[in-house]
Order: sequence, then C-alpha cells, then structure tokens
Amino acid sequence: KLVHVYDLKTDTLVHSFKGHRGEISCVAFRRNSHQLFSGSNDRTIKIWNLDEMCYVETLFGHQSEVTGITSLLRDRCVSVGRDRTLRMWKVVEESQLLLKGHKASIDSVAMCSEEYYCSGAEDGSVCLWNIQKKRPTTTKHAAHGRDANGIPHWISAVASLTYTDVIASGACDGNIRLWKCGKDNQGMEQIRQIQAPGFVNAMVFSSGGKFLVAGMGQEHRLGRWQRNAEAKNGILIVPITDRE
Repeated sequence: KLVHVYDLKTDTLVHSFKGHRGEISCVAFRRNSHQLFSGSNDRTIKIWNLDEMCYVETLFGHQSEVTGITSLLRDRCVSVGRDRTLRMWKVVEESQLLLKGHKASIDSVAMCSEEYYCSGAEDGSVCLWNIQKKRPTTTKHAAHGRDANGIPHWISAVASLTYTDVIASGACDGNIRLWKCGKDNQGMEQIRQIQAPGFVNAMVFSSGGKFLVAGMGQEHRLGRWQRNAEAKNGILIVPITDRE
C-alpha cells in the first residue's frame, strides 16, 4: 500500500508515500516531470509530487481494481481496470473520458501519442483507440492465439514505441509480438514475433527505440492462476532493428 521512491545513484530509499487503502498495482511518471501517478486495488488513482515529496490529489471513477496506467507530456493520464473500462483523465480540467470495448478485465495500456492508445485484456484481445471515439478503432481478437481448450491467451502487457506506429503485446504463449498500426489507429498487422518463454508481465521500449525491455515471470503479475515452471523470472532485452 506504499509508494517507495529511490535514489538510483545512491541506491537508497528517499521517501515512502502513504494513502492507498489497497495494494498498488501500477505506477507511471508524467514524462519530463516529477509528477507520479499510482493505481491501486482500492479503485483510485493518486497523484504525487516528487519535487515537494507530497500528495496532490485522488482521481475517482473506476468501479473495480485499477490494473494499468500510463502518461506522456500533457497533464493527464490513461488508466485501465477490472471494470473493463479505459479512462483518460484530464487533471487540470478535473474531468475524465470513459471508453469501452474489451469484454473482460483490461490489464495493460500504453499511449502511442496524446491522441492514440493501445490496450490488452484478459479476453485475449488487443485494442487500438482514438481519443475522438468511445469505442476501439481496431480490435485484434485472440491476438496471441488460443490454448489447448480454445481459450484466447490472456494479454498481460502492451507497450508503444511512442509517436510511431509500432506497438508490442505480450502474453503467456511464449512470444512477444510487434505490430504496425494503420493510419489513425485503423487496422494492425504483425511484423515480428519474438520468443519469450513465460508470462510477459511488463514491457517498455527504450527512449531511442533500439531495445524492447520485458519483465518475465513464471506466473501472471496479478495472481497465481497458472505457472510455467520452465520459465525464469527476470528481464528480457530485445534489440530492435531499423527495419522495424
């Protein structure tokens, strides 16, 4: 229930924020700032100022646990949760936009730009979004195939190479997939498949776009429903070539 802030240069704990009443499931910095967003199982999002090491405000709206959050340059964030909604929060205006499209818990979200987003859900789908529309512009069902029982593999992580048309998705099928998005997020096609044994629990592209970094685990980050004993808990670093 705490947000810990560390100084990476000295490897020391600088501060711990208190306030959430449930486990914290996700955090994200506003780019080029010391403003931090945290999402929790208590269904709220809290904003913290790391310059002053203080609490700023709480965002209410999700009807169930918050599972993913992301932010770029503007004073806003995008969150997803087990209530099957994607919400874009305009902090200054004190307003939110509610978007729906997935049929199950949404567990990961990434901003491609201030206007375009992508998300992955328990129903096995990857959705592309345009801020001007309340429904997905594209939905890729069973984006990582199906298991032996015909159930789509749960999409546990998505990432965006920011301000480009490339996104990545991860599940437990042993692969990370790279996708090229169409104009205005209309349509998507797979451009690469990368072996990644285990559960892909988090992903991020490096700032220059030369690497994709994935957090791998034997189990899903949100629960112990399945286990891949042959997988390893660790970090997978994937070089991204210019042609992609």
